[in-house]
Amino acid sequence: MYMNQLAARSSSIEEARLRSEALRIGGMLCVLLIAFVIALLRIFIPGPWQGQAPLLAIIVIGIVLIYELGMLRQVRCGLRHGKNMPELVWIVNVLIESLFPAVLLLLAIDFGLLSPYLLLLSPITFLFFIVTILSTLRLEVLLCRLTGIVGGAAYIGLMLHVFLDHDLLTDHEDFIHPATMYWTAAFLIILSGFIAGFVAGQLRRHVEAAIRELEAQQARERMERDLDIARSIQQGLLPEAAPDLGDIEIAGWSRPADQTGGDYYDWLLLEDGRFIFSLADVTGHGIGPAIVTAVCRAYTRASVDTDREVHDVITRINAMLHADTPTDRFITFVLGRLDVAKCRVELLSAGHGPILYFEAESGTVRHHEAQGIPLGMLEDYVFEQPLDLEIAPGDALILVSDGFFEWSREDGEQFGVERLEQSILGASGESAQGMIDRMEADLRAFVGDATQPDDMTAVILRRRQP
Repeated sequence: MYMNQLAARSSSIEEARLRSEALRIGGMLCVLLIAFVIALLRIFIPGPWQGQAPLLAIIVIGIVLIYELGMLRQVRCGLRHGKNMPELVWIVNVLIESLFPAVLLLLAIDFGLLSPYLLLLSPITFLFFIVTILSTLRLEVLLCRLTGIVGGAAYIGLMLHVFLDHDLLTDHEDFIHPATMYWTAAFLIILSGFIAGFVAGQLRRHVEAAIRELEAQQARERMERDLDIARSIQQGLLPEAAPDLGDIEIAGWSRPADQTGGDYYDWLLLEDGRFIFSLADVTGHGIGPAIVTAVCRAYTRASVDTDREVHDVITRINAMLHADTPTDRFITFVLGRLDVAKCRVELLSAGHGPILYFEAESGTVRHHEAQGIPLGMLEDYVFEQPLDLEIAPGDALILVSDGFFEWSREDGEQFGVERLEQSILGASGESAQGMIDRMEADLRAFVGDATQPDDMTAVILRRRQP
């Protein structure tokens, strides 16, 4: 059971354990230095405890001091190199430190002039409790209990040694206590180990909770950094500026609901004079859809160089996305080809709708439905032929993702397509970019403080008035 518990430790817990052990050893070094000074004073200051005992105590304390310094060096080395100490080292450390007070007490009993019975309850005995208290910093319940058990057993051994080997001197009769007091002291030493184990367990739980919280925070920060990088990459894939298309002006805008989104728009002016534009909306939003949008953009740009017809491009992209994207991901997609000289657009929508068209002459907004299902659903799906639209002066072709009209305010009412149409009509005299700004402003005014639930993207082609 103990080995299974040890195997379950994380590297962070081990690091915390070593740091706590370094602090504990520091405490032990302070205790040893105090004991060393007291023993040194016993040599030079007259008193009942003189002779060989203080000298032997200094030797024992010096040996333990050197040992503790070696342990401290090993702990710091483990922290520096990320290595754990073998469990045998921990156990040996417990045995040495738990027996250290017993050795000092034995020297006082065998070489001191005070009554052995008095020495059994002298301040030296408190070293057992100090060592046990410091053992809580090992953050190991079993090692704390072992400290108390070994110390208690050593104290019982000293009791038996005194009871059996030291005669009762008449001069010391006044210092004899009832036997129950000695057994109580032994019991308290052992009990202190179990209390220390309880405290160490509580400390460890708090340390583990703090480490988990810290690791979770670090993971969130790493995720935030990764998402920021992904966002910058995704934003870098959007067109930087609109090209000169003569009478046609084009504007695009996108704002994800999270750091990264599942919408994108793109346009490309080819060397043969063809102008290709597209808008896509991947199901969901976040890092997964963002990857799919990048893939879709890459496939589109590769396909428009290969196939001249919009229908063929859509068919090719659909087949590739079906093969490469998860079954739970599909993409509503609009692809258009603009004949700049004739101001005519071939437009094919794969599941994306409605396509909105503002007609300046009648002052109305027409709807065009999709010519097929979203991309990636069926590999061999046959799409309808694209729409053929001539953009008259003042007319505008409006492509928006559903994030525009499905955004709800706090009472649950959506902005809706009708309000979007009114926004378009209200901006009929604006430029393409002005129309996008008006739609976004009207939407924000409607939803108020409601959180953006989905990505929003818009592309508008508008023919200038003569």
